[in-house]
Amino acid sequence: MRSNRRISRGTNRASSVPEWCGCGCRPVLRWSTTEANPNKSFFGCPNYNVSGKRWCGLFVWADIGEEDIGERVTATQNVDELRVNLAWRIGKLETEIRTHKLYMLLLALFTMFVAVFMLVFKV
Repeated sequence: MRSNRRISRGTNRASSVPEWCGCGCRPVLRWSTTEANPNKSFFGCPNYNVSGKRWCGLFVWADIGEEDIGERVTATQNVDELRVNLAWRIGKLETEIRTHKLYMLLLALFTMFVAVFMLVFKV
């Protein structure tokens, strides 16, 4: 069960990353886009900069090796490609669901037709 404990801001590297932020959500890993800390990873509240949601202020620099950061930065450069791929896959799944719904409707109509046929002709 989630704990709704209030977590204070931490900005030093020695800080441990809390399991839950003050909003009761799990912190997310992000990368800084500022000139002072370009591509530096940190953990923060997932509600930061989300309209209509309260931000608890959680911010903790991540304590991971430089090689991990390099891999993450490279991975984030392909975000647009991943989004397009996911959108295509979601569209494909939605089409499959519509097809299956149509099959289920046709099967139900056929079953009703057979039942009515059996009742009328008392087969």
